Amino acid sequence: MRILALDQASNVSGWAIFNNEDLEQYGKIDVSKYYDLGERLHILRQKVKSLIEDENIDKIILEDIYMDG
Repeated sequence: MRILALDQASNVSGWAIFNNEDLEQYGKIDVSKYYDLGERLHILRQKVKSLIEDENIDKIILEDIYMDG
């Protein structure tokens, strides 16, 4: 099973791809240069979609939400 793990950030989001339990790849998606939140999220979505399609991902795991305040 190929798993894509993502963190919750909207400026620089880390990702990792596991093949079963073995880490295969990792990196980050940096959209911090885009000031508009909608534009950042659109580009982030496109990059995540590309990872899913290009790497034949079976399951996606998201980091738990951190509540500050």
